[in-house]
Amino acid sequence: MDVTRQQQLQNDIAARFAASLEGLDWAEATLFLLEVGSVARLWVDATDATGSARQVGAVPDVSALGSQLREAMADPEKGAWFSLSLTVSSDGSFTARFNYDRRVWVDPASPFEPSDAVDLPGDDDYAADLARFPRADRYRPEWLPEATGAGGAGDPARASTSSVVPSALEPLLGRWGWPGVVASVEQQVASSPVASTAEAVVGDDASAPALTLAQLSRRVREAVVSDVIEPHRVATLLRLHAEAVGAGVLPVVAAVDQVDPERSVEEARVASPAVVPVVEAAVSGLVDAIVAEHLQAVTA
Repeated sequence: MDVTRQQQLQNDIAARFAASLEGLDWAEATLFLLEVGSVARLWVDATDATGSARQVGAVPDVSALGSQLREAMADPEKGAWFSLSLTVSSDGSFTARFNYDRRVWVDPASPFEPSDAVDLPGDDDYAADLARFPRADRYRPEWLPEATGAGGAGDPARASTSSVVPSALEPLLGRWGWPGVVASVEQQVASSPVASTAEAVVGDDASAPALTLAQLSRRVREAVVSDVIEPHRVATLLRLHAEAVGAGVLPVVAAVDQVDPERSVEEARVASPAVVPVVEAAVSGLVDAIVAEHLQAVTA
């Protein structure tokens, strides 16, 4: 992989995106790009310094750059990402997140909820994409259809560890958002170094530092939160909590209905310091339990 070219393409996309926001009162903006098979879409989400949503005019023409970046980042084992979320700040900095393992939803406020406004890739599109960018079985999520023209049942070991959650949390699997959390846990665990002992976790790379399972668990939890909660409005966190309450696995938090769902998570912490940290801790506790169950499954 040409890392220098990958970084340059990301820089070019961020620069073109920032330039498209000229004249708009914005503090942070996110560009969402999906490309699966022959389906490609772009949409944007911007906020001002108060966290209020801003109307964005023309969407920047970065589709070609996105396709080039996807090609440059494609891995013979892990395949290619399905969507890119690139967030730029008015100070010129940016961060990029790549989704390799979840279906793409067209809703900037939530990583789980689809929108009726735009057609989404279907199974045929994902199958065609897999044919173009093959993956090793261990990196192919259970929902991803076989590549066009491919046969076989896939890797049984991969299927057997799919959707592993503690038995007390199984009601979450039928609730909004939580299957996406489990998928993110699976993705982060699969991309982390694991071993068969509880004392240490060592990667295939001999130069990689050894991690205890507790350290690895924290790292995976932080990656999951960064993937599916922090980049979005606090509405995502609140709904995950509400679904867990409805499933009977978390208690109600007083005054949670007074939190403004349109704020970012960081802003909501400041505005509702007696509520949001409690909700965060409760949801993070469930994520920790799911992570622990997955690590136990892969290190058994």
